[in-house]
Amino acid sequence: MIDQPAVGTPASVPAEQRVGPGQWLLAWYGLVVLIAATVLAAADRQILVLLADPIRQSLGLSDTKLGLLQGAGIALFSGAAAVPLGWLADRYGRRTVLASCVLVWTAATAACGLAWSFPSLFVAAIGLGIGEAGLAPIVYGLIPEMVPAKRRVLANGIYAVAAIFGAGIGIGLSGTLIESLQGAREALPFEMHTMESWRLSFFAVALPGPIVALLILLIRVRKDSNGTVGAHSAAPLRLADYLRAHGSTVVGIFGATGLGGLGIAALAAWAPVIASRNFGGTPQQVGQGIGAAYLIGTVVGALIGGYGVRRLRPSLGVATPVRVLVIGFGLSALASAGLLVATSAMHVYVLFGLQVVFLIAGSVVAPTLLQDMTPQSLRSRVIALGSVVTLLLSALSPVLVGLLSDALHAEPRGLLIAVAVVAAVSLGLGSLLTFKVERRFVGTVVALAEPAEPPVRPSSAPPASAASQPPHHGDEHV
Repeated sequence: MIDQPAVGTPASVPAEQRVGPGQWLLAWYGLVVLIAATVLAAADRQILVLLADPIRQSLGLSDTKLGLLQGAGIALFSGAAAVPLGWLADRYGRRTVLASCVLVWTAATAACGLAWSFPSLFVAAIGLGIGEAGLAPIVYGLIPEMVPAKRRVLANGIYAVAAIFGAGIGIGLSGTLIESLQGAREALPFEMHTMESWRLSFFAVALPGPIVALLILLIRVRKDSNGTVGAHSAAPLRLADYLRAHGSTVVGIFGATGLGGLGIAALAAWAPVIASRNFGGTPQQVGQGIGAAYLIGTVVGALIGGYGVRRLRPSLGVATPVRVLVIGFGLSALASAGLLVATSAMHVYVLFGLQVVFLIAGSVVAPTLLQDMTPQSLRSRVIALGSVVTLLLSALSPVLVGLLSDALHAEPRGLLIAVAVVAAVSLGLGSLLTFKVERRFVGTVVALAEPAEPPVRPSSAPPASAASQPPHHGDEHV
C-alpha cells in the first residue's frame, strides 16, 4: 500500500497497532545503519579520487584512463545496474540485496588495492559502481517498511541530509586514513610492510563492509509492510501494468527531477571554476567559499524544507511534496540566473549557497514523493528508473555548458553566462513540469491507495469524487 500522512488522533489508534518504544528504537536503528552504509559508500568511492595521483604514478596511467575509471567504470555501470538491482530488491527482499551490494562494492574496493594494471583496476571500478548502484533505490524503498507513515517525511529528510553530509565525511575520513596508514605500517602483518600506501588505503576502507552488511540484515521492518498496493488489492501490481496506468505521472516526475539534476550539476561543477577564472580566487579561497556555502546551505535548506512541509500539508494534502519541489526548483532557477549580475567570487559563493538551500529544501520531500507514487512491491525498481533518468540528464550538463561557453568564447564572461543559462533554464523547466504533473501525481496516489488524508485540491487536483473518498484503512493507525 502507499503510506500517507496520518491525521488520526492518538485516541483513534487501536492499542494493538500503536507504535511502542521498542518499535521506535528498531526503526531508528535501521535508519542509522542505512546512514552508515551511505557514509561507507562515499568513502569507498572517494578513495579512488583521492588516490588518483599515486595510482597514476604506480601503474603508469594517463589522465584519460583515470577519467575512464570514474566515468565509464563507475558512473556508467552504476546507471546500468540500478534497475536490475531494484528488481532483485523488490523480488527477493531489500535487506538481503542491500547487504549483498555492500559486500560487492567493498570487495571491489579491496580489489582496487590488488590491481596490477589499468584493465584490472577498471574491472574493480566496475564492481564498485555496480555495488553502489543499489544503494539509493533500496534505501528509499526500505524506509517506509521501517518507519510509520507519520514519521516518514522526517526519516526521509534525516537520511537525505545525512547522505549529503556523509559524502563530505567520507572524503574527510578517507583523507585522514591515508595520512595515518604510514605511521601504522609497522603494526600490520609482515607481508604488508612493503606494500604501497595507496594499496593499503583501499584495504582499510573496505574492512567495515562485512560488519555493515550484517547490521543491515538485522534491520527489522514493520509487521504491516506486506507490499500490498491498496486495501482491495488481491495481488501486487506488475511493473508493466503500473507504467501503463500511471506512465504520464512517472514520465512527468522523472523528467522534472532529471531537469533539476541537470541544473544542479551545471552550477555545482562550474561554480569553483567561475570563482577562479572570472574573479581570481585562489584554490584555497575557492575551496573554503564553496565548502562554507555548501555546509550552511544544507543546514538551512533542511530546516526550511521541514517547515514548508508542516505549513503546506494542511491545505495541500498528498500534493505537498510536489508543491515543495516546484518551489525549490523555481527559487533555484532564480539563484542560478543571479550569476548573470555577479561581480565577485563572494557573489558566486552566496548564489551557490542559495541554490543549495532551495534544492535541499526540495530534496527533503523528494523521497516521500517517489514513495507515494509507487506501490510497495515495485518501489525499488521505479526509484531506480528515476535514478537512471537523473544520471543521464545530469551527464549532459558539462557538455551543454561547454558547448555554450565555446560559442561565447569572444565574451569575457562567456562561461559565467553559459552556466547561468543552462542552470536557470533547466531548473525553471523542471519547476514548470513538476507543477504541470501535480494533478496526475495526486491521481496516481489516490488510485494506488485511498489516502489517510483527502488530497485537498490546490491549483490542480483530481475530481472531488475521487479525492474525497473516505479512508477506511492505512498507516494512520500504525
